[in-house]
Amino acid sequence: MSKKVIKPIVLIVVFIAALITFCITTNKGNKDMTTKQADATLPVMSFNLDKIKINTLHGYTTEMDPTKMRDCVIPISDDRKLSLSISTYGMAVDRISYKIRSMDGKRLVADDEISSFSNKDNTIQADVNMPNVMDENTEYLLVFTITSGQDNVYYYSRIMQTDGKAAAKVVEFAKKFHDETFIKDDKSFFTTYMETTTGDRNTLAHVDLTSTVSQITWGSMAAAQYTNPVIALKEINDSYDVVTIDYVMSCVDGKGETEYYNVREYFRLRQTESRMYVLNYERTANQIFNSENSFISDSGSVMLGIRSSEAEYRANEAGSVICFVQEGDLYSYDINNGMIIKVFSFRDAEGIDERENWNHHDIKIVSVDEAGSIDFVVYGYMNRGTHEGEVGTGVYHYDGLAHTIDEEAFIPSKTSYEVLKAEMGKMLYLNEKNEFYLMMDDSLYRINLGSMSVKKVVEGLSTGSYCASESNRYFAWVDSANQYSSNTIKVMDLKSGKTFEVKKGDDQYLRPLGFIGEDFIYGQANAADVVSDAAGNTTFPMNGLIILDTSDQSELKTYTPSGGYVEKISVDGYTVTIDLIAQNNGVYAEIGQDTIMNREADSKQKIALDTSQSDTKLTVSAISIAGGKKPDKLKQLTAQMTINSHDTAVDLKFDDNTVHFYVYAKGDVIFASDNISDAIKQANDSMGVVIDSNQQYVWMRARKNAVNAFANIACNEIDKDADSVVKSVSAMLTYNDVTVSVSELIGAGSSAVDVLKNNLPDKEILDLQGVSSEDIIFYISQGNPVFAMTGNTSAVLVTGYSSNGALYIYNPDNGATTSMSYEDADRMFYNGGLHFITYMTK
Repeated sequence: MSKKVIKPIVLIVVFIAALITFCITTNKGNKDMTTKQADATLPVMSFNLDKIKINTLHGYTTEMDPTKMRDCVIPISDDRKLSLSISTYGMAVDRISYKIRSMDGKRLVADDEISSFSNKDNTIQADVNMPNVMDENTEYLLVFTITSGQDNVYYYSRIMQTDGKAAAKVVEFAKKFHDETFIKDDKSFFTTYMETTTGDRNTLAHVDLTSTVSQITWGSMAAAQYTNPVIALKEINDSYDVVTIDYVMSCVDGKGETEYYNVREYFRLRQTESRMYVLNYERTANQIFNSENSFISDSGSVMLGIRSSEAEYRANEAGSVICFVQEGDLYSYDINNGMIIKVFSFRDAEGIDERENWNHHDIKIVSVDEAGSIDFVVYGYMNRGTHEGEVGTGVYHYDGLAHTIDEEAFIPSKTSYEVLKAEMGKMLYLNEKNEFYLMMDDSLYRINLGSMSVKKVVEGLSTGSYCASESNRYFAWVDSANQYSSNTIKVMDLKSGKTFEVKKGDDQYLRPLGFIGEDFIYGQANAADVVSDAAGNTTFPMNGLIILDTSDQSELKTYTPSGGYVEKISVDGYTVTIDLIAQNNGVYAEIGQDTIMNREADSKQKIALDTSQSDTKLTVSAISIAGGKKPDKLKQLTAQMTINSHDTAVDLKFDDNTVHFYVYAKGDVIFASDNISDAIKQANDSMGVVIDSNQQYVWMRARKNAVNAFANIACNEIDKDADSVVKSVSAMLTYNDVTVSVSELIGAGSSAVDVLKNNLPDKEILDLQGVSSEDIIFYISQGNPVFAMTGNTSAVLVTGYSSNGALYIYNPDNGATTSMSYEDADRMFYNGGLHFITYMTK
């Protein structure tokens, strides 16, 4: 062999040998910097009610704000005995203690340790004699602390001394109803409770009393209960009790594959001496996605199965990578490479652990690039891993090539997942400059994930003063202090960080209303048309709408109502529904609706959420893919977490003084707002309750059957010659033993709300707008009169109600109290713009 041939071969061999030596040398001593999430370790606590296990509590590794941890309520009878059980999962328990506080968390009622408990087979049992310090039928906060070595784990609940046997009967009935849903050959049990079949007959994802009995009993599905039911008492009052039951259902499909479903049942029950009334029953079922089952259809669609109609999903620009969230898990489907990747999940591959499957977190997909890399946010309770037992917001980046996840930031929170979701779920965005935006406590924050610096971009936002696009890329707002008198709207592109302004002349006031896609909708009103009534309520009648292209600020469309004014809008897809108002005797009132269409949906959309019908499962959901096909082979991967060498925690200092109203319905927080009227409407529609920031009930359906008209209702002598608005406010103050010149205060520019706030400092003044007579009687049942406008400059007080549908109305002009039907009262209040003012004791 010639030297010309031998020399190159030798050089190649030497190079390969050197490369191998280099790799071995450089990797010596280096550990794999990825790992799976650490297993769940925290104990789970539950309670026994007449031998039925109820109210399972999950542990927190940091002390939370107890006023934001409202979950279930534990009933105890007059004997004050509390039976608890703790599944330790092998954790050593050295000490168990508890504290009882008032619902606002300010007053410590009891502080004690459980001195005696048994621990066998990783289960602790204890019977506790609770102290005799609680008033009957009054809720208190209950916080248990489990100490293990130097670590504490906290458990939060409510407790009430009430008729425990009555509560046990409610729970027993709910459990019986639940058991009957798995019995297909005996449907007679449900006959008493079902309503006329008016609901959707083609779904098992959501059933209620208007569904068929066949749907209630799972139709032709061979449904089986896979886990024991987790029963929780959510509300106890004189009018009804609320119970939820969570469990995992399993079913073998036609292909012989086992499927699992997270199921929740919600009961609103009323118990009488003769029978149990089912006021409401709803069941939701959502399939737990399993990539080991067959999930790609012949047309290439990703079959999600039985689930809610709302899904979090996104594709990259080419449509080659599809990401979706199902029951708290994030998956990525790489079409070109035939891979399904479990990107993020708290569930282990083996079995379903009650701690890992506790679905108290959400995942928001922020972006997907052409390499399949994903930016996403996980917020809520962390079931396992580095942040086990914490509530917070984690910002993550998944590398589509290395299949690893980096935690870029973690923002801890002292509130429950439900409250965090209701508040922060309004706004989350991550741009290409690694700037993360989120909204908390009425402020928009920007976190630079490189420097971990935090900036408050906008603060002091109130309901109606801002809106965000569906993608959260665009954020529009006006100064809350000038919410009804601003001629400028600021619109920020969070992708670039740049802001532009929409401006009009001084005679035109502007209001941000919403987005249709990324196009911005705002309303304009003549300054002269914006008015406040005698009680201080402002009406913003808009003479037109403008739809703006955010990319170049050009006007795409204008809308002018043919009659009346625009009050508000709602957007559904590419349709805008407009609520119209008109002036009647100096007061604006609703006159109907109108609709407009903006751009048509993109007919070339690469992916979409579709539904189809199945003989067994009825309606099933799928992500359809344009031009998709079933792959020959499918590779499965699970992403690994990167081990961080630096601290990712970001400490945001939130404003604890922000007042919010929370709507709890069906066992969860479904709405949070600083507007009490909006909260009442949501609670009314969903059969829920409204709680304020101090855990006080500020509205519920429960009330006394009748309340006699309040005695001693009269305005003071100082205001006896004033108008009815002044005299009504004066009468409310006099009823609370306060005597001031309301005429003088209102004459100096104060509103009725201002006068009440300044002179009733121990009361929480509630300014209600747009509610009905039925809604206000809760406050009367609490012993508080309700101020009601009856015209632009006239008012009365509602001071009682009868059991046969009448209100007692105090007329300050003649000092007489008369009865009036709800229908007549609503007509009178309609003339006043449905504007009410009342209060609750703080």
